Amino acid sequence: MKNQLQTLDDGLLTPEVGRWSEKKYSLIHNYAEMFATGMKHKWDCRVYIDLFAGAGKAKIRDSNRIVYASPLLALNVRDRFDRYIFCEFDPDIMDALSQRVRKDHGDVDVKFVQGDVNLKVDEVIKSIPKHSGRFKVLSFCVVDPFKLSSLDFATIKSLSDFYMDFLVLIACGMDAQRNEKIYLSQNNTVVECFLGDPCWRDNLPDAKWKRISFSDYLVDCFSQEMAKLDYKSVDLMDTVLIRQPNKAPLYRLAFYSRSDLGTKFWNQTKKYSDPQRKFDFTWKA
Repeated sequence: MKNQLQTLDDGLLTPEVGRWSEKKYSLIHNYAEMFATGMKHKWDCRVYIDLFAGAGKAKIRDSNRIVYASPLLALNVRDRFDRYIFCEFDPDIMDALSQRVRKDHGDVDVKFVQGDVNLKVDEVIKSIPKHSGRFKVLSFCVVDPFKLSSLDFATIKSLSDFYMDFLVLIACGMDAQRNEKIYLSQNNTVVECFLGDPCWRDNLPDAKWKRISFSDYLVDCFSQEMAKLDYKSVDLMDTVLIRQPNKAPLYRLAFYSRSDLGTKFWNQTKKYSDPQRKFDFTWKA
């Protein structure tokens, strides 16, 4: 994993991340590789969307190591996507990303959307090439918020009108579990917006009776909302739990697709999340 991700410091803004982020980046890169190659001859246009794109590079905290983050990893796949859409709230981080992209990938079709994705989702949608009977468009969307309040489910719902796979970071440990009492308050609407469901508390008593943790309950609720959008059923075991070095849970990565092939790709991707295993993907129909 280290060889796959590691890069050099270029002097531009480079946010710090925990070392556990390397597993996330590896999963994103491996799935993007499978998606881009596997769908190359099946769809006329393949689109990569990153809703919380970041700067393209990150520094591993308490080290001197610089690694590629999701946008540049997606740009470095063997069979590039036909279009990339990067959305980022922070203008300074967006500037660093755009400089990196233009320097090393100036020939690629990239659209930049600066601002809160929940307010800019229409701009993201306008950047997706139009699908038609003669021009088939398939997208892979990475949704990587640091906290629940950064994402409204309405944003996911708007994008789900298109042919699109999602890889979603659900901040169930580093946010939901830590702020359980706050979020359970009747006046708090963070979880309601994140799930798009004002009645999300209704089944909590039953979940507690079954000894289901608050964090696991939210992951299950999110997957149920995705199922309502005709995405394939996902349970807790289908997700990838990312932990701190002390084993405390941080978040889960959950993959959603309407396609059996997409699910197959994700299951294959998870096999290569172990840094000891070399990723070697050859797509088969």
